[in-house]
Amino acid sequence: MSGSAAFPPAGLRRLLNAVTRRTGLHYYVDKADLLEEVVGARMRLHGCHTCHDYLALLADGARGDAEWRELESVITIGETFFFRYAEQFAALERTILPRLIRQAEATRHLRIWSVGCANGAEPYSIAILLTRLLDEAGQKLADWRIDILGTDISTRALDQAREAAFSAWSLRDIAPTQRAEWFTPVSARLWRLHEGYRRMVTFRYSNILDLLRPDGGPAGPFDLILCRNVLIYFAQAQAVGLVHAMARRLVPEGWLLLGHSEPVSDFRPFLETVRLPGTLAFRAPSAAGAQAALAAVKPLPARRAQRAAAPVPLPDSTPVASAIRRVADGGQVARAMQMCRDHLARHPVDVRIHFLFAVLAWGHGNLLQAEESFRRVIYLCRDHVMARCYLARLLEDAGGHAQAARIRAQMTELASRCPPDAPLPDGDGLTAGGLLRLVRQLDEPSGAASAVAGTQQVPS
Repeated sequence: MSGSAAFPPAGLRRLLNAVTRRTGLHYYVDKADLLEEVVGARMRLHGCHTCHDYLALLADGARGDAEWRELESVITIGETFFFRYAEQFAALERTILPRLIRQAEATRHLRIWSVGCANGAEPYSIAILLTRLLDEAGQKLADWRIDILGTDISTRALDQAREAAFSAWSLRDIAPTQRAEWFTPVSARLWRLHEGYRRMVTFRYSNILDLLRPDGGPAGPFDLILCRNVLIYFAQAQAVGLVHAMARRLVPEGWLLLGHSEPVSDFRPFLETVRLPGTLAFRAPSAAGAQAALAAVKPLPARRAQRAAAPVPLPDSTPVASAIRRVADGGQVARAMQMCRDHLARHPVDVRIHFLFAVLAWGHGNLLQAEESFRRVIYLCRDHVMARCYLARLLEDAGGHAQAARIRAQMTELASRCPPDAPLPDGDGLTAGGLLRLVRQLDEPSGAASAVAGTQQVPS
């Protein structure tokens, strides 16, 4: 951890937390020196003397949003090239895309999503390959509707993708005859993809973490999703949660391709693993199989079961939470925290267990972990009152009075929208009206958070 004047340890931890919260890029958690180097250049550009100054810039409304986009562009790794990973493109050419073409003969409509598309080489490679396969199948491209979506967190990469001008390095796996067929030279070092292929692809900004929010991210359904060399930068629990979210955006028997180095897991019952020569692919179950998979997780009301894009609900975590509390109340806080981690590895978007883990971390003295986990609860459940209550108290104890006041105001506003006698989730019986009375009764707003926090048994 840095000890420089510009990057004091506490400030650099805050910066790391901010980056991982927004982007999910745990890649930088053990590479603080690399993040410091990247951020240092942005700080010098804006005249920021410390990372606290830079964090204030990132929090500054429209200016902050614009700077976040620039920072995301420089901290993401966007090196790619056409037809990268020959084994997977062989599987696409010989198995996956021909099957999708046959399945879609009635509608003549295919939807494909390239996640983390960088400079566009991947979705453009799919456009080239699909054009040839349709021609070989005796189909006219003009008779088909091909929607290929490329998304990325880097606005710079997306600008390059829309420009569709590539260097020899990006075309290094393409033979000279193919390069002449698919591209037009624009300079001694750049070639632009032909307009016909470019029209098949649309690019837009998207943070993959949006998939973990209700109705977040591209809605789908997609026939094929490519998410290669993206999940390696995320924690295991997040990666599994993201795969499940993508699985819910596939048509029955749609395909998902991950990179060779991704944290591959057993994704049943959401996806089945298909072994193809030289690679693994994942396929959504058939319509009948999808219904069986949903029922295996938890029976759905008939009205929801009929919705094509209904999300798979989490199992009831009440028994798990009760067991964790019993262990923590017995003085085994470290074991209780590990039980939370084990559960979240299987159910990474379980808000209740994330909240319990945050409370345990706070009681165990791990304030940075507690702050991160409370923020994750708020990210997953925007109207979670108690997470804001605890986070406000934690931040105030650490000296972040302005941020604590802002979060406490959000807490009060959310509580005022609830029926007064409605118990607050994770409030141990505290009602919305009871919380608001505490806020009014205590002279100091921090006292309300303190009093409410005291109602929760936090093992010491």
